[in-house]
Amino acid sequence: MKIPTKLKAGCNVAVCTFSSPVPLSFEKRFNECIKTLKSKGLNVDVDENVLSDVAISKQCIANSLNKYLCADKYDAVIAPWGGDFALEVLPLLNWDGIAKSKPKWIFGFSDISTLTTAITSRIGWYTIHSTNLMQIAGNENCNYVKSLFDLLFNAAEGYSFEQKSSSFHEFDYPDYQSDPLSSYSLDTSSELIAINNNEQTTLKGLLIGGCIDTLQLTMGSEFLSLENIGDSKDIIVYLENAELTPTQYKRALLSLKIKGVFSKCSCIFIGRNKFEYSNNCLGNEQGILNEVFADLNIPVFGNLDIGHVSPNLTLVNGADADVSLVNNKIIINQVII
Repeated sequence: MKIPTKLKAGCNVAVCTFSSPVPLSFEKRFNECIKTLKSKGLNVDVDENVLSDVAISKQCIANSLNKYLCADKYDAVIAPWGGDFALEVLPLLNWDGIAKSKPKWIFGFSDISTLTTAITSRIGWYTIHSTNLMQIAGNENCNYVKSLFDLLFNAAEGYSFEQKSSSFHEFDYPDYQSDPLSSYSLDTSSELIAINNNEQTTLKGLLIGGCIDTLQLTMGSEFLSLENIGDSKDIIVYLENAELTPTQYKRALLSLKIKGVFSKCSCIFIGRNKFEYSNNCLGNEQGILNEVFADLNIPVFGNLDIGHVSPNLTLVNGADADVSLVNNKIIINQVII
């Protein structure tokens, strides 16, 4: 695995869309998030196609990504948020050129994970599943956002950090259009789901994961092969759902199970679902996870801080992780080797 250079004042970072641009009605929020990056001493180049009320062509997105990912001038390439079709950009990327260039930090969730998992799997860079750029302004004091910047500015061989799952999450998205400095409202109690966790032992594995909406499609392809990750090490796969209905969600999990994706897993993380079930949300979620995973005898932890229901744990694709369950909270220690 290749560790991107830790950021410091004076480093150059590029901001470009990986999938969907930021509508002009969100421009004030976007500018506040750029200010946050600059307040840390970073030189920020904003791609001309980031702000737009019209869709950006896949070739245009690929051209920008190739430009920034292949340029050794940059230490990070950052998307404002996700979108829908990063999948169609993957074949257009200059993979040979990217592999020969200096590793760069990439972070975020949703469709961003379509690219981060491909980068980690295909060329071996550490990448990050975390809060998106558009969420950082106003949330600088949130422990989960702090952990992201601590990682970006301190990462080196041997760097480790610990996080604990949150007791609360955000019920709905902030209104960035009317209040560009909106911060998290972690006002809803969270309850962990644990399947097959009969022993209070520390679980170990190498992290990889992201949004199941797209990873169910790339898993097993040239853009995401678990065979390229960790060699003989156990894997910890983490997944979160953006837009799948309960039926589609269960099918996606079953599909990955049938394909053997979970065969090397020491445990599995599942993020909170944004959709609402017709009955009790927690009960139905737990029911689906039981139906899919009970026969695998792999510990599965659901309702975690991963994905579209904030806050977001900072999870490093490719990092070694130790996982323990203490007082119904997940504690994750990650090490970059």
